[in-house]
Amino acid sequence: MLRFDLNSARSHVGRKVNLHLKDGSVIVNVLVVEATSKEDNQNRSALYFKTSEKKTTRILVREIEWAERLDNHLLIA
Repeated sequence: MLRFDLNSARSHVGRKVNLHLKDGSVIVNVLVVEATSKEDNQNRSALYFKTSEKKTTRILVREIEWAERLDNHLLIA
């Protein structure tokens, strides 16, 4: 399996995903808003996502193991 990087993160922008982190935890059902390469003059790639509370959160791309896309048809109830 390939490493999760900035290009992988950009392919998920605008989609709902489950983020599987390298420490084994999972952030479920989030909307990926943006993926940037430089933040505050640092060479760190970051992923911005919104949770169900509509609060935007930032996480470093290097902390993410992989992202699981969610099927929109299954989320409509």
